[in-house]
Amino acid sequence: MLESLVTLKELYERPWLAFIWATILCSVAIIVSAQVSYYMRISGASLAGIFAVIFTLIPSVYFATMLIKKEEILEEFYVKKHYKKRFWERHKKDILIFLFFFAGITLTFAVWTMVLPQDFFHVQLVTICGMRDMPVCHTLGITGAVAQAQFTNFMMYLTNNLNVLLFAFIFSFIFGAGAMFIIIWNASILGVVIGYISRALWEIPGASLGFLPHGIPEIAGYICAGLAGGLISAAVLRRVDRVTVRIVVFDALKVLVLGIALIILGAGIEAFL
Repeated sequence: MLESLVTLKELYERPWLAFIWATILCSVAIIVSAQVSYYMRISGASLAGIFAVIFTLIPSVYFATMLIKKEEILEEFYVKKHYKKRFWERHKKDILIFLFFFAGITLTFAVWTMVLPQDFFHVQLVTICGMRDMPVCHTLGITGAVAQAQFTNFMMYLTNNLNVLLFAFIFSFIFGAGAMFIIIWNASILGVVIGYISRALWEIPGASLGFLPHGIPEIAGYICAGLAGGLISAAVLRRVDRVTVRIVVFDALKVLVLGIALIILGAGIEAFL
């Protein structure tokens, strides 16, 4: 039912609806995960964080698959009609929809982090504390990150983010909408960080500002990688002629290169600014 709250047509006409849909979807997923994780814990640690990601992912995959299939059909149509359209004109709606979706997931995790028990998103906190030192890490006995030089940080961020981009591309190629897991997981990480930094709901926008300069290009890079992998996967599965497949693949690789450039930009901003 949740995947049918909005249609693809409505999202293309009003991409911001993806933000509202994501907050509803994610809130339901977190509530359900709270009940499931109550009965399933490992060494006393809560698994609610990963369940929240999974339950958000399940209805999202259908939406993402339909979006990617429609995009591939349009690509095929443009190729057959020899219709030239600039990159941003062809893909702007898809990227905007995914960005609004990411923002909605991030905000939802941030709000719920402030409401739920401190260790509820334990899985996310383990990942966060491996990247940065926060007071909550010491409270929960999780080892915090160690300060490093700017260039070392840049290489660490770049290597890590390029690995994530590669996984987003491969997952999307293999599963069609596999990159949705990468998007939702990273949104949960960012949301939990913002939730712990903010002491009240009205502080969330201010706490988010510090992450926007590098966060937007990074997430846009992952989205580009997922879109590129999905386009190639859809073209192969539709078994269109070789000429069309070659053109679609070339166009998808351009999207992937843009994603890599955005990842480099994001890592540079995060390390040096």
